Amino acid sequence: MATTTIETEPRLAPSVRSAFDSLRARIRCYVWFEGSGMALAWLGLAFWVSLGVDWLFEPPVAMRAVMLAAAALVLLGIAVRLIGRRAFVPLTDSNMATVLERRFSQFDDSLLTAVVLTDGRHDLSRLNPEMLARTCREAEERIGGVRLREVFNPVPRNRSLAAAAVLAASVVAFGFRAPEAMGVWAARCLGLSQELWPRKTRLTVEGFNEENNYTRKVARGADLEVIARADLSAELVPRTAEVRYRNEGGSRGRATMDRLGEAELGKDEFQRYSYTFQGILTSVDFDVKGGDCTVRDLRIQVVESPTVTEMRLHLKLPEYTGRPERELPVTGVMQIPEGTDVTVLARANKELTGVKVDVESSSRWQNVIEADQLAEDRMGFELLVPSLREDAVLSFTLSDTDGITAAEPVRLSLVVVPDEPPQMEVRLSGIDKAITPFARLPLAGRITDDYGLSRAWFEHAAEGQEPGTTPIDLPWGSPTELPLKDLAALEVEPLGLEPGQKLFVGVKAADRYQLDEEDEPHVGASERWLLDVVTPDQLRAMLEARELVLRQRFERIIQEVTETRDLLARIKLGEELDTPEEKEEDPGEGAEPEDELGAEAPEGDNARSRELTLSNLRVQRAVTNTRKSTHETLSVAESFDDIRLQLINNRIDTEELNRRLSEGIADPLRRIAGEMFPELERRLERLEAALEDAQLGPKARDEARRQADEILIEMQKVLDRMLELEDFNEALELLRAIIKLQEELEGQTRERQKQKIRELLEED
Repeated sequence: MATTTIETEPRLAPSVRSAFDSLRARIRCYVWFEGSGMALAWLGLAFWVSLGVDWLFEPPVAMRAVMLAAAALVLLGIAVRLIGRRAFVPLTDSNMATVLERRFSQFDDSLLTAVVLTDGRHDLSRLNPEMLARTCREAEERIGGVRLREVFNPVPRNRSLAAAAVLAASVVAFGFRAPEAMGVWAARCLGLSQELWPRKTRLTVEGFNEENNYTRKVARGADLEVIARADLSAELVPRTAEVRYRNEGGSRGRATMDRLGEAELGKDEFQRYSYTFQGILTSVDFDVKGGDCTVRDLRIQVVESPTVTEMRLHLKLPEYTGRPERELPVTGVMQIPEGTDVTVLARANKELTGVKVDVESSSRWQNVIEADQLAEDRMGFELLVPSLREDAVLSFTLSDTDGITAAEPVRLSLVVVPDEPPQMEVRLSGIDKAITPFARLPLAGRITDDYGLSRAWFEHAAEGQEPGTTPIDLPWGSPTELPLKDLAALEVEPLGLEPGQKLFVGVKAADRYQLDEEDEPHVGASERWLLDVVTPDQLRAMLEARELVLRQRFERIIQEVTETRDLLARIKLGEELDTPEEKEEDPGEGAEPEDELGAEAPEGDNARSRELTLSNLRVQRAVTNTRKSTHETLSVAESFDDIRLQLINNRIDTEELNRRLSEGIADPLRRIAGEMFPELERRLERLEAALEDAQLGPKARDEARRQADEILIEMQKVLDRMLELEDFNEALELLRAIIKLQEELEGQTRERQKQKIRELLEED
């Protein structure tokens, strides 16, 4: 039995493998040509689309960047989809056999079967070797008549190549025909430049350029005038221009710009158009359109206006004031002592580049604080105004690093306070219009000055004498206030005055004012007093006459207090209201309260109400009388004190007389006015509050009457002392008359003796 053994495995014929390699190469070439054509066609299309959009609308840089990015992404998509994902895919023999089997039916699956069974991955022991070999031979025979180019559909490839060729040719032709436009497109769409397309109209906007990034900064709330300029040398000069704006809030608007005059070709370079943004509060983006030209992406940025947030004054007062240097915050109009060196210290809300200072005074001048004179942080500045002598208004106009100059300057008003002469609050104490030749003229009151006194003195002049001065001793240093009580007095005796003369007396004081060497201190003067010089007897007589007037005045006060006491006695309260009142025939001085209520006497409840009303009126009148008597009594006490002081200051007093005036009259009157009358007023107020109380009312009335009686008793004692003083004065006057008569007799006796001596000498 014969056995056939296959020595080698079946393999594809070299012609089949050559056909597969050729098909692979053709597939990859097809993919590359089609993909490249599509990419090139897309680039051409993107060029024309971007050119048209940019020409018609001139979109901003951001939109052009988006367009460029979109074109690049589409190009990348084409390359990946049509080239990358196809040209580099592995193509196996099975893939090639499948393509050929589908395109050419004559293979009848022999080619694919041969490829699959000869790839070395199948177990061939179960197959008939002869049949496998036959299949391989059939595949080899049939592939020889295959035309590989018929595998491909040339339409997509040719279409993409044709589109690429046409678009590429158009771009190249456009570049040759319009190289400037091609350059503008490249700069704008590829370089993202702000360069504009050439237009028939050439339009620019003043103040907006690449240096400031087409942005102008303005202060919040300020106005900004936008000026557009159309070049007269361009082909078209528009009749009007338009502003199209949008603010940060999203609102939009447009407005026609005002044409500024009529520009003439050859004479003017530009035709100008104006529009004013008023009261700008938020940043604004806007475009300016005129003719076929549009200036886009202009911006008005709102910033804070530079202003002063803090201002202080450093004051160096003149040396004569003796005051230390100090700083004051500026609060409105500032009052500055005359001659002060003023340094203005200010802080701004932002960095500055300079400050213009205008000073308005009798002579106007200007100063500029440059950047190198500012503080280190450029937010502060200072200005020295030396020796301020007159009112001044300083205006500070700030300029900041944003290029903003404040529309309104910051004003500082400095009002010069001149040095005033010493203030004289001076009067003679215990001296009236007449004095004796031995008098002492004490002063009362005070002399004040803001910065201290240098000296004070009396000025006096008498008839027949040269005017003179007498210094007033000052405490150590330079007091700003000089109290004169018990400190200053003018002795009249050294002046050598005689009765019958008149003396003029005044007080003056000088301060320390001296700004310059030629300046004189300021002098303040009191009123001048004209005093009559009289003999002691004449002055005593004048004072005794005044005492008599005061006693008569005091007697009237006693009479008024008596009437007040009697008025209280007529007040009816409690059960007394039911007892009819007997009408007095003589009611005394003044209208009684019942006169105002009518003469008819009502009955019952009406009568009771009427009596209560009368009682209330009587109490009110008693209160008024009490207050009046208090002031008058105190005035009488002060007048007797003044008499006592005049006696002392004119050196005609005696210890007994002083004691009688002080302890016997003035002090008791002061106690009556300061203690007893206020107590009576308090009791009257309690009585007024208890008028309708049947129990408290009568008690309060009786307490008030007792107080009035006590006052009358004390006042009568004082009156008795006044009468005793009058008798004492009369006795003194009689004694003075006796002494005077005795002196006259002694004089006559001496004259008689002299005469007898002369007669005896003549006889001898």
